[in-house]
Amino acid sequence: MKGWKDILYTVVGISPAVGALIAYHKLPQTVATHFSVNNEVNGTMGKGMFVLVLFLLGLVPFVMRVVRAVDPKRENYNKFNTAFEIQRLGVTIVLAVAGWAALVYNLGHSIDIRCMIMIAIGVLFMVMGNYLTQVKSNYTFVIRTPWTLASEENWRKTHRLGGPFMMLGGLIAFVSAFVEGRTAVIIFVGSIVTTSLIPIVYSYLLFARTKK
Repeated sequence: MKGWKDILYTVVGISPAVGALIAYHKLPQTVATHFSVNNEVNGTMGKGMFVLVLFLLGLVPFVMRVVRAVDPKRENYNKFNTAFEIQRLGVTIVLAVAGWAALVYNLGHSIDIRCMIMIAIGVLFMVMGNYLTQVKSNYTFVIRTPWTLASEENWRKTHRLGGPFMMLGGLIAFVSAFVEGRTAVIIFVGSIVTTSLIPIVYSYLLFARTKK
């Protein structure tokens, strides 16, 4: 059935919002939405706004589909459709996990939100890194720098390097979920930032070398 993935992703994506509406009368007037490295609440919002935010986040996979349709290089997406759908599915799951975790916490259950989010993002990075070399030039997803977009060779080489680094960053992020306190966040953020920056710097160096 054409469009079944859009329906599935949307259902999964908005499921936390639906759950929040069903349990609306059980939610406190002010819900926790942000947590410190020790899982202590340091950000809140009204429960009505909470439901709205969950619903909007659930539409992100649909927005990704719309963005694909308007990308100037949209014809290239047909060459890496599997990688694109894996990314959409991964983003859908991560946002749904985060939404459900926040909802369950605000319903009074003890849950390690930080650990769950780190695991989900770590797995997403590992999976996407495995597919990164399949992605062709586009203006929306993965490593889009002025230098990768200017050259097919730069794009290919940068993503060939970036794939293993993304997988490594995801693995380190996954492991950091089981480390205690602030150290976990330092390792998590450091791994994601470092393994994301290396391919960007590499793409510039490739570009600079061709200009000599």
